[in-house]
Amino acid sequence: MTEPTEIRFDGWRLRISTGELSREGQPQQRLTQQPLRILLELLRNPGEVVTRERLVEILWPKGVVDYDNGLNVAVRKLRLVLGDESDTPRYIETLPRVGYRFVGRLESAEPVASTVAMAEAPANPPKRTHWLFAGGIVGGAVLLVLWLMQVTPSAPHPVEPAATTAASTAPIVARRTTSVRAYEHYLQGIYHRSRRDADGTRLSIAELEAALAEDPEYAEAWAGLSDTYVGAAIGHSIPAAEAFQKSFDAARRSVQLDPGLAETHTALGQIHMFYKHDYVWAESEFALARAANERYARLWHHLGILRAFQGRPDEALAAMRRARELEPMTLLFNTNYGLVLYHSRRFEEAIEHARGLLAAQPQLTQARSLLIRSLIAQGKTAEALDELPKLAKFNANTSDAALVFAHAGKRDQAMGEIARMEKMSADGLGVGYELAIAHAALGDLDESCKALDLAWRDSSPFIGWMRLDPRMDPLREQPCFAEVLARFRTE
Repeated sequence: MTEPTEIRFDGWRLRISTGELSREGQPQQRLTQQPLRILLELLRNPGEVVTRERLVEILWPKGVVDYDNGLNVAVRKLRLVLGDESDTPRYIETLPRVGYRFVGRLESAEPVASTVAMAEAPANPPKRTHWLFAGGIVGGAVLLVLWLMQVTPSAPHPVEPAATTAASTAPIVARRTTSVRAYEHYLQGIYHRSRRDADGTRLSIAELEAALAEDPEYAEAWAGLSDTYVGAAIGHSIPAAEAFQKSFDAARRSVQLDPGLAETHTALGQIHMFYKHDYVWAESEFALARAANERYARLWHHLGILRAFQGRPDEALAAMRRARELEPMTLLFNTNYGLVLYHSRRFEEAIEHARGLLAAQPQLTQARSLLIRSLIAQGKTAEALDELPKLAKFNANTSDAALVFAHAGKRDQAMGEIARMEKMSADGLGVGYELAIAHAALGDLDESCKALDLAWRDSSPFIGWMRLDPRMDPLREQPCFAEVLARFRTE
């Protein structure tokens, strides 16, 4: 059989010898070896099921540890390049635990050669040998990281943004902007995103968008924008569903421009952790970020949050310590280290940590919130009431006042705070979890259960804390608590 030099399907053109995939109006991309072989095998059998076993045989003829995870990662990489999604596939249909099927429109008039035959008779043997060897080493390293971190992504998730790895057939060189103005806007955006003395979210978004107006192919700015939109959802400054969707769109653009950027995979991990509540997928993205740049501090911070969400506080603290070692002056890492202390029920340590932060930065809202919660947990309600007026107006932890008023027996004030949060909820700001906390503190468990169910539906970013959160103690024995907890994807 004569091997065709290229294959066309649904407007795409794939050059087999180089793995280059192009389409009118989109930048040309080069598929790495594993996604290329998967695509070729699917195109060779259009409309037919290609089993997982067959793809494993093609990708790892000599076997490999944790090949099941590796196949999931490779398919997600291919889907990302094609802009395909598993729940509404245009090209690759998933048959859970069975395999995959090409469902697109094949335009190539020539039959597609077997991927096995390609491996046995490459067009350019010397380059091909080096390519496969290099790709195998780097790809194996990524798989080893995934295995060591016990990553087990199984069936594809309805949103497949992209577990893309730094591994490729040739070294990926990150594209840095050549625009001084874009770089300056980027730095300003990161600065405003990092502020904890004021809500800099909208300023950060404006600066990052200005950077992208100067250089639309600035991958780091797209990743920064994605991360900032997650912060906007967490801070209730933009409707949660809108913020998370914009975050995903920005991350997808970033990974298309530079699939080896740790910042992008960290942002994608956040999306799956806070929005999709899919800890398996988040874990895989953080593993890819770690493989790309193990010294990226924000990765370790977000991994610490994930460990806390998983109910693993000791590991959460260890990851947070690593983030602080890498960037000791970043306020976010320092305040959330204290937050993990609180959720680990190490209240005295959390209070001491919060007071130390406030001594240096009295307007540090997150530290004030941490102090208030920890005082309430220790029954020091009067002290918490004294701290309450010092909270800044932009406080993201919007349930703090209701919590304090409820414990102080000030039901009317607590109900006033609940009314305020209900207005926020009507505006789409994702505060169902905070409402659940307030009702639980008042002993209104039925209302708390309703709010917890709302938190699952309204994209409440803080719902992940429920596994450890001391404020959820009044609700833990209620059936609704176990029912909501079971919805998280943990394996």
